[in-house]
Amino acid sequence: MFKRSMSLAAVCCALFIAAWPRDGAAEGAMALGVTGNITKDGYAIGININSNSEAEARDSALDYCRSHGSDVARAKCEIFATFHDQCAAEAEDPQPGTPGAGWAIAADKAGAEKMAMMNCLATAGDRGSFCKVVTSVCDGNSETRNGKQ
Repeated sequence: MFKRSMSLAAVCCALFIAAWPRDGAAEGAMALGVTGNITKDGYAIGININSNSEAEARDSALDYCRSHGSDVARAKCEIFATFHDQCAAEAEDPQPGTPGAGWAIAADKAGAEKMAMMNCLATAGDRGSFCKVVTSVCDGNSETRNGKQ
């Protein structure tokens, strides 16, 4: 009886440990390539979520950033931020050659989208009404996961 109880306790402990969140899981990163003249050069961005390590998240975000956008913007890609259990969003005026662009990282999807839109509106000039969220994703256990991309 004692042996069976110990075996059951060991199995329960093993299951508990297997289900326990591990440090370093669900890491995210955002990389940006900006020259200072979005109207002329555009920008490049890479957002990675749910990586197993910060290094993996950084590498994936940089790889994506360096493969999308203008040549000049891609050459400027660097890590903007890393995050854990947060959301990231990107907003832009989709018309090429316009200055409206914004990005943000926040505790939840609504907050990230709101900040990205505010940043887009602040740079869009008279085209602010064209700003729209184009990417919105959440990492790990952040509020309102599984955004759109």
